[in-house]
Amino acid sequence: MFVGIFTSEEKINTQALHINKTIGHLVDRIKFFITAQYKLKTKFNLTGLVGFTDARYKYRPFQVIKYVGDTFAQDFDYYFFTNDYTFVNIHRLKDVVNKISVSMDVYLGTKVKDSSYCSLESGIVISNSVLKAMRTHLDWCIMNAISDDHSENIGRCIYHSLGLSCQESIQMESLPSFRLKHFDLSQHLLELTGRETFNDAITIYPVLQKDDFYLLNAYFLKQRLTIINEEIHRLSEPLTEVWPPGQRPGAKPATRFDLPRQYYFNMTHMFFPDDFVNIRKHSEPELLDIENIIQEVKATVSNKYPKDLQYRRLINGYRKFDLSRGMDYTLDLGFRDLNTGKEVIKRFEVCKPLGRVEFIPVPYVTENTRVTILLPIQETEVQLAMEFLTNYATLIMDRKEKTFLMLVLLYQYNSESKGAGDVFGDIKAFATKAMSKYKNDDVKIAWVSIRLPEVPNPLYIEETKSLNFAIVDLALRKVGLDSLTLVLNVYCNITVDFLNRVRMNTILNFQIFSPIPFRQYNPRISQYKDLELNKNAGHFDREEYQFISFYGRDYVTASTNQKMFWIPQDLLDFCYLFLARKKYQHIMPLIRIDNDITKILDDEYREVGNIFEMFVKFYDKLHCMRATEMNLKIKYHEEVDKQRHNLFLGNEAQLAKLLLTKKDDVIELS
Repeated sequence: MFVGIFTSEEKINTQALHINKTIGHLVDRIKFFITAQYKLKTKFNLTGLVGFTDARYKYRPFQVIKYVGDTFAQDFDYYFFTNDYTFVNIHRLKDVVNKISVSMDVYLGTKVKDSSYCSLESGIVISNSVLKAMRTHLDWCIMNAISDDHSENIGRCIYHSLGLSCQESIQMESLPSFRLKHFDLSQHLLELTGRETFNDAITIYPVLQKDDFYLLNAYFLKQRLTIINEEIHRLSEPLTEVWPPGQRPGAKPATRFDLPRQYYFNMTHMFFPDDFVNIRKHSEPELLDIENIIQEVKATVSNKYPKDLQYRRLINGYRKFDLSRGMDYTLDLGFRDLNTGKEVIKRFEVCKPLGRVEFIPVPYVTENTRVTILLPIQETEVQLAMEFLTNYATLIMDRKEKTFLMLVLLYQYNSESKGAGDVFGDIKAFATKAMSKYKNDDVKIAWVSIRLPEVPNPLYIEETKSLNFAIVDLALRKVGLDSLTLVLNVYCNITVDFLNRVRMNTILNFQIFSPIPFRQYNPRISQYKDLELNKNAGHFDREEYQFISFYGRDYVTASTNQKMFWIPQDLLDFCYLFLARKKYQHIMPLIRIDNDITKILDDEYREVGNIFEMFVKFYDKLHCMRATEMNLKIKYHEEVDKQRHNLFLGNEAQLAKLLLTKKDDVIELS
């Protein structure tokens, strides 16, 4: 808000100075307008003086409007003008202005008696739009100025510019004023404080004595301090009704099914941590957290009962996490009574509230990035791959989405790769046809063949998880390191929305994305044939980490900061691959060519295939994001990995119904 004061040379060191001391430090900008025939700095010490050489009194408002409109039209939402003998309760004025929409045309004040104009003595608030309109019609206002009354001249100009009369109230806000009848304010202040009109006033005039400005300022500041203290007291009262004081009480559950889950624990194990596990050992962070909490409780007890109790053991521990509040612990601790020697059990509640939420700045990304999709296809998955390609052509390629589908064809060591005996012949034919159909568009498709080594039994990804690394290592050399790479499989059903989510959640040098897919239950059990998003048709598979998106350069450059300017770019990319995987080679050897796959068939490597885990362990500068993704749907297929907790046969009700209907066919296990 801009404040403009109409004053004169005689009042600069008196009224103007007092106004500046009482409100100057509380407003964004304040200016004092006078008539001056010489340089102001040589005579006056007050900052913010603006002198006009034109001494004609009736044109002063238009000189002010021209100056403010030319200098500050882009800087402020509201402008307040008044005379130098008006006291302004600036805190109340700012409260009023802050509650009025900046989109309104505002001409706010107290009407002059028997007039439609606002009184300059009482103060006038105009909005930015009104100021600009007055500046546009300023020539008309000057030509038609017929009065020496500033209030009338300003009002006539605003009415001509916008057809706006004085507003005594706008959006339930007003600018009340109070006219003093006594010049000796100190003798009548006690009487005035009993009047509601005086206490509610934002402007008071005329104030002619030096001490009166400071007397009024002190009174209204004390009044405001009283209001603030009452508000603090009102806000503080409910804080004592919750524990810890001042913390959120936690979200009230809508139904009994929404109650936060309580977890029971002791010093070594957590009991029933989820629906699939009965008991498990504490992780290192969990154990450290419990130990720290017990230490805090012990310190509290030793301060309160310094010579009475000695800590012995944790008897019971309960933990509850509320997304709106934080972590709550309930602890039953055993203490030895030093006076009697008996054990005393005491219960403690400990709260670890959530810290302050901060918004983390993220690099700018768009939905216009090309997504390179790696689709591994095994010899047993040709039919599923054709179904995927058919859907992909309809949903993605026909819409000309910016994608590059790289088909990774996994040949067994003795399989033919050419001619009529090529097991992937139909897939290659589809890709060739698609390449010619979309050759001038952003949609591209290609394939790369990988020959698996000779072993006694055929190699499959489900049984040899380390092949996931081999596929990415070899495919990245074909697609390049600057590509946004998305790893899928033939059971996927994707949409354009999913690809856009991948584009927005995968950020170079900042973040990778691992979507949690919606996986279909066995249709024969669930009786849902279609792959639809329904609680009875499937569930989000939080154990699935195969699907992941990242930038190739993030995949290969995370463990080195070395720059090799003397190496050609093609060789540099290969060196990056070698250097970046250097830290991970003791877990998973680097695959440069097909023959290197034999290195990862040993038992120590065979079960290592989680690329997301590699990012988490070795890429500390990257944020690893996991989130449910309803547009990534997975068809039901029998799960080979028996370590999984959920085989996605059906939900509990469906499996119970199956057991009841087929109980005669179920062999009882003794």
